[in-house]
Amino acid sequence: MAHISAPALVFCLILSVCLFSQQASALACCRKYSRGELPIGLIRGYSIQTLRKICNIDAIIFHTPGGKNVCADPAKPWVMDRIRILRERVQALKNKKLQSQ
Repeated sequence: MAHISAPALVFCLILSVCLFSQQASALACCRKYSRGELPIGLIRGYSIQTLRKICNIDAIIFHTPGGKNVCADPAKPWVMDRIRILRERVQALKNKKLQSQ
């Protein structure tokens, strides 16, 4: 049985969320923003919602471990900070994978 390292598993999880975000966006539509800040530890990925007929606001949809979607205002500094952290984590995993090859 193959052993998968924790960083590789996290990378695969984040990649899966990104790949399926286009399909999920058709099902999940934010109509208002959630209140309060979401701790980075509760975020497993995100998708971007743009203004269109059914979705009346631009939003960042954060995905949590329990399958919950949290709608956030992309104009809020904390939202962009969480996205920056997630992107840095993915980049670090990519770099680590390249170095191990």
